[in-house]
Amino acid sequence: MNLKIDKKPLFTIIWALIFGIFSCSAAAVEDFESLQVVSAKLPKYPLRLSMEGVYDGKARVVISVNDEGVVDDVYLEAFTHPTFGKLADKYIRLWTFKPAKLNGEPISVIKAYEFDFEDKRGVHAAGIMESSADKFNWGRFSKSKRTYSPKELDQIPVPVNMETPLYPEEFRGQRVEGSATVLFYIDDEGDVRMPHVMEYSHQNFAQVALFAVEKWKFQPPMVKDKAVAILVRQEFNFYDKGR
Repeated sequence: MNLKIDKKPLFTIIWALIFGIFSCSAAAVEDFESLQVVSAKLPKYPLRLSMEGVYDGKARVVISVNDEGVVDDVYLEAFTHPTFGKLADKYIRLWTFKPAKLNGEPISVIKAYEFDFEDKRGVHAAGIMESSADKFNWGRFSKSKRTYSPKELDQIPVPVNMETPLYPEEFRGQRVEGSATVLFYIDDEGDVRMPHVMEYSHQNFAQVALFAVEKWKFQPPMVKDKAVAILVRQEFNFYDKGR
């Protein structure tokens, strides 16, 4: 039997910053319990920045929280000043969570939090939804960091390692077809960060797609000869070529 996996063109940008490692069907969504913050320690506004004339700013972090409610990875996605980014990265790691659940079972999830820094009002942080994820103009700050669109790149990042997902062994001979869509960042070093499955037709396809993408490596994305980060959506189609 000749099995084939089709990868649709890479680099479709989307903003979607709250998602589970595995998406689920409409029926399963009814049994989804969101990640809950148990304790959240916040930094104080850095006095040094006030003395430099910086009185407010923002930082956005994307975190991976495992099925025990532990933060196991942090990606600093954007900031208006490096100091705000460092503080957000440091303090989000101190937070504790009640894990998300799907059909009663704890699961790993990825979620974005935005920290608002104000000299007079202090520091606030909250989870952000897709609809509000990209309304803030990060690029207008001289020391800012943001995630770029593939359209802004000098060229599409060249893959250094890009293994194709293996067709699930348990489906061989059954003519099972399906798909899985993985969302991930490519950071300014060309590494894949925060990969997670957005959609899938069967969990087996989701698992092999995620396993493959986790190993991918690229040359750094570039904008005007500067290494930057981008957000990528990659769809995989699994099917029997001989069918």
